Amino acid sequence: MTFTYSPIVDPVFQSTCRDRNEEQYIIVQCNDYGDVPINLPGWKPEPICLTKHYPRVAESIKQMEVRPDDVWIVTYPKSGTTWTQELVWLVCHGLDYQKAQEISLEERFPFIELGGIRELPVTMNPLRDAFEMPSPRFIKSHLPPAFLPNALWTVQPKLVHVRRNPKSVAVSYYHHSVSLDCYRGTLENFVRSMMNELSYYSPYHRHLIEYSELRYPNMLSLCFEDMKRDLPETIRKVCQFFNKTDYSEAQLQQLAEHLSFDKMRENAAVNKRDWVAYNLRQTNRSDKLNDGNMQFIRRGEVDGWRNEMPKSLVEEFDGWVKRNIPDDKYSYLFE
Repeated sequence: MTFTYSPIVDPVFQSTCRDRNEEQYIIVQCNDYGDVPINLPGWKPEPICLTKHYPRVAESIKQMEVRPDDVWIVTYPKSGTTWTQELVWLVCHGLDYQKAQEISLEERFPFIELGGIRELPVTMNPLRDAFEMPSPRFIKSHLPPAFLPNALWTVQPKLVHVRRNPKSVAVSYYHHSVSLDCYRGTLENFVRSMMNELSYYSPYHRHLIEYSELRYPNMLSLCFEDMKRDLPETIRKVCQFFNKTDYSEAQLQQLAEHLSFDKMRENAAVNKRDWVAYNLRQTNRSDKLNDGNMQFIRRGEVDGWRNEMPKSLVEEFDGWVKRNIPDDKYSYLFE
């Protein structure tokens, strides 16, 4: 059996999950991981938190065809995924801003496991879209290595991984969950769920460590905070990785301006306003349509968590992060 599905048996979770709208959460173990090139002695992937919908897509993703000219972007949620998608797509498509404006990012970059996370409109099927896309395909996922297609490790297309400071991830993921997943708990509830490895795609530490230990020669690793500090330098790294080194400095500067968060928030092709609006209407929250915290691209700050997480929770969260770093060599992943 490729996957094992288990209910969450924690009694506190069971007694409170309905209050937070987490009743659909389950634990998924991948049992087919022998081909994953992880450089960890005796490595076995940990189970992750997903939803009861995941069996719909699990085997199809695991067995899907991988093409040599694919481009895969994989991140833990809210780590700069959308930002990186737009950057990579434009670099690989001759900085075609007009086409990027005309075609939504979801169409250009299908999120393959989305149908295994939540209910979708009948017309929406990102995994099918990925199967049917002409090459070169651009594909997004938040899955850890063991859950990705087996063929990825032999075909070895371009793979981009992005990480972000865990406190920033937690706060951004909370707001994302409220707007898109109808999460009904508080920020503190959500942060504690993350610390208990009971938010989608957790455990967080293992996700970052496993990608850092992949022996995969065609992977680029990026950091959200580095992108914020020096976006032009990140753009140059991406251009180098994709062998697109003939852009002029003026073109690179134009791309950096396009990728500014103010521009991204106003860009209808990437900010998923229609999808957010659909979710809010489906859950009788139309009054939140103009709420800035309900936008897919919200703030994009490096230290925005300082304004939202109380000091006591920050201290507890920092302790959790530190306890789960098995070796100091991984500390840089969580800065």
